[in-house]
Amino acid sequence: MTERPRPRSSPPSEWWMRSVPALIGAHLALAVTLWGRPGSLGPYLWYLGPPVLALLAVVLLVIALASAIRRRTTWNRRRVVAYVGLALVAGAVLLYRTYPSSHDRRPSAVRFRLPLDGSVTVAWGGATAGVNYHVVQPDQRWAYDFLVTEHGRSHRGDGRALADYLAYDRPVRAPADGLVRVAHDGEPDMPPGKRSPKPALGNHVVLEVAPGEFLFVLHLREGSVAVAAGARVAAGQVIGRVGNSGTSTEPHVHVHLQDAPRPYFAEGIPFDFFGYRQEGRLVARGMPRGGIVRGRFLGDVVEQVVWHGNEPIR
Repeated sequence: MTERPRPRSSPPSEWWMRSVPALIGAHLALAVTLWGRPGSLGPYLWYLGPPVLALLAVVLLVIALASAIRRRTTWNRRRVVAYVGLALVAGAVLLYRTYPSSHDRRPSAVRFRLPLDGSVTVAWGGATAGVNYHVVQPDQRWAYDFLVTEHGRSHRGDGRALADYLAYDRPVRAPADGLVRVAHDGEPDMPPGKRSPKPALGNHVVLEVAPGEFLFVLHLREGSVAVAAGARVAAGQVIGRVGNSGTSTEPHVHVHLQDAPRPYFAEGIPFDFFGYRQEGRLVARGMPRGGIVRGRFLGDVVEQVVWHGNEPIR
């Protein structure tokens, strides 16, 4: 009886090839799980999964190439396919640009007002990365940044001093009724263009505006936080002033809504603003969009409407 030939196996020097299918399978499983919107597990998978898989792929690729060069191994189709697979897994980290929050299709029912009075420019805000760079972060998936501009510029003069910025020290108002869960002050305002090594949130207030909905208002001016934890605030009440504390390149106010009071490890909730003007028209409810091109702010310019009864008065 003729003995059947045994299938060829990879030599010991090419053990890494056997890891490639498993690594590709892990990446596909991660992507399917994340885009299935697993809820509170999502932020942990988002922060850890893509970079860990990419790192493993890079390490295996370096080991494989170094081994091939050292042993002067002849290139063949299997080896090239394995190299390409590892490169694809490593590069796939770039595809994780917009966090798939489980709340994406269920915006908050709370009526929010703009956090600043007067004409306000949306630096970042909206559903896509082109108008809102925050979309990559699970908790800030639906965040907004607001500032004040003139002719697309946010400051007068050379912009080296905080006082040059049109938004600096403006009153920041509570965007909705709520219970103050956190009121943090004492972080210094950073010079424009310099990032603080201290907590990224800076001076901030966290309002519980509905069950399971927590509104973060960030980067307030040092010494300006005007509320205390445990207090109840009304929409429009002054809670601080625009500053440049925490991770902020210039004075502005950042707001985002998430489903847990802890920062970072929560999911963002989409929310709209009610009763504002944009380009002269009254918007009953909407999500203004941001945008920055070559340092110029091209986002929507909006203004909160003050109502008297059922009539807008400004």
